[in-house]
Amino acid sequence: MAGGITDAIFASLVEQRPEFKNAMKVWTDVLEPALADRESERRSIIDKARKRTIWTGLAMAAIAVCILFLTGGAAPVFTLIVAGAVTAIASGAAWIPLFSVKSETKQLVVGAAAESFGFKYDTLHPDVRGISNWKTAGEWIKSQASQKAGAAQLFGGGDDSAPPTPAFDVLKEAKLLPGYDNRKFEDLIEGDRARTHFSLVECKLTEERGSGKNRRTVTTFQGLLFHIQYPDRFLGRTLIARQGWWKGFFGDKSLQKVDLVAKELEDNFTIYSNDQVEARALLTPDRMERLIALERHFKGGKLRGIFEGDHLTLALEADDQFEAGSVWKPLVDPDRYISALTEIGLVCDVIDGFLTREWVKDKL
Repeated sequence: MAGGITDAIFASLVEQRPEFKNAMKVWTDVLEPALADRESERRSIIDKARKRTIWTGLAMAAIAVCILFLTGGAAPVFTLIVAGAVTAIASGAAWIPLFSVKSETKQLVVGAAAESFGFKYDTLHPDVRGISNWKTAGEWIKSQASQKAGAAQLFGGGDDSAPPTPAFDVLKEAKLLPGYDNRKFEDLIEGDRARTHFSLVECKLTEERGSGKNRRTVTTFQGLLFHIQYPDRFLGRTLIARQGWWKGFFGDKSLQKVDLVAKELEDNFTIYSNDQVEARALLTPDRMERLIALERHFKGGKLRGIFEGDHLTLALEADDQFEAGSVWKPLVDPDRYISALTEIGLVCDVIDGFLTREWVKDKL
């Protein structure tokens, strides 16, 4: 991106939010040089891993040809599949350092964006620096205090450790999350906003279905979980969900359907509560529009949540977020930082919309 265009984009950011006033300085003084250092490492890792994969693939192809020649061409498909699998396994560890570069880049870029708002960010990724082959990978797994947790996070499995935010247990208890066999968390953002504490984490739930050859892993939920504390406790319990989504959780007979003032919003959301007055005071058109904007920006759907006790908790299905750009592209790109700032700013919009001082004071 040309320097003039970059300056103009950062200048427009500063006009949007006071938290962005130092964005240009953070980019030029901190992120740009740090990403430049990692860029050479990224290219070196990809180059080495590609060479190892190519040479391993050629070796396995030669072996496969010999096997087919000696067996008269018997089971060619099976032979090629095995050769491909062995190539992937043998060269796979060479690509693990690229995961480390991606994780460090996310921590650097999204962490800097979070700091602009006074928040903390953690990828929740395991530290895999030093892994370059299967020997060092094995040593890494053995060195983990919990082998199951470490290996699971690295290779995409489940994680039985405590959820990093209360949102998961709240939504699970309210039956706002589907069933699962494995769960995984990443991208934790937490801090104080509008005089209250909040946390946000990305969650993926998977379930094993079928048996034998038909056994497969199905993603039952992937998206963002929000937990926002309130200075005062709610008097009632209010559930909200996109229209037509999983009506089973409205089986609580103490909850009654809430009719919204705006018909357009009522057509898009289903709301039940045991305190009609509080629910209507909560879910004004402006606040509902902020929730829709959240969905739209993250290209998500099936938004649902609960207002109860001292918290607002939301779940939003969406693809991977806070990725800070692709590791397959050059790292020195201000769009990585600008995107992270924009995403976190939108989260702040939702918190601000539901926690204005005037509303907290007069919410009853």
